[in-house]
Amino acid sequence: MIESISIPVTDTRTHKAGLALPDAGEPPFPGVVVIHDIYGFSADLKRHCQRFADAGYVAIAPDLYQGRSPGCVVKTLSSMRTGKGFAYEVIDATRKVLAARQDVDASCICVAGFCMGGGFALLAAANQTFAVAAPFYGAVPYKASRLDGLCPTIAQYGAQDTVFLPHAKRLARHLEELGIEHEVHIYEEAGHSFMNQLAGPLAPLSRHTPIRAFYDPETEAKAWAKLLDFFARHIGTG
Repeated sequence: MIESISIPVTDTRTHKAGLALPDAGEPPFPGVVVIHDIYGFSADLKRHCQRFADAGYVAIAPDLYQGRSPGCVVKTLSSMRTGKGFAYEVIDATRKVLAARQDVDASCICVAGFCMGGGFALLAAANQTFAVAAPFYGAVPYKASRLDGLCPTIAQYGAQDTVFLPHAKRLARHLEELGIEHEVHIYEEAGHSFMNQLAGPLAPLSRHTPIRAFYDPETEAKAWAKLLDFFARHIGTG
């Protein structure tokens, strides 16, 4: 079950977020910040949060848009490209909320993101505040130096996504060059957004664009298993 909460970002501003809690096990639990794709706070995002909770994580997903106006979207995308700005403030505030919870182990907070959120997850984790990062089909900066200090990272992409496939290969080179422990998985049978059960009238058309976006349950199952295994090995959970 996803609970609606507010994240205090500044003394005068809060952002909405969704919280999912494990229903089994003993605290303290590991935590994870889950960052949405360009569709915002969607049913897919809630599903991802719940799956993390079912796996024993306290998961919080902030709504970076704080609404769905075009201005919110543009402002968020601009923040991702520059590597600074309000969106990173929201992500860091979410991490701090997790770290302050009595049922969370503050040394075991991870970050995961999807598409746009994958790009945010990479850059947010480069400030050495997260234990593990898991970007899915996210944008990767051209310069490896922007990822210096990144925590152990597992990144997953679809080979049929001709737009982001070069990002996957660039990320592997960057992490190898920087000596960061990593796994970069590229699934031949998948395109973009293979983790998302895309909805809406335009969703079927996405399969015929260069990113080849379509839901692939078999790849999703493989990717979740790899993610949870990587997280467990790096933060000591089962």
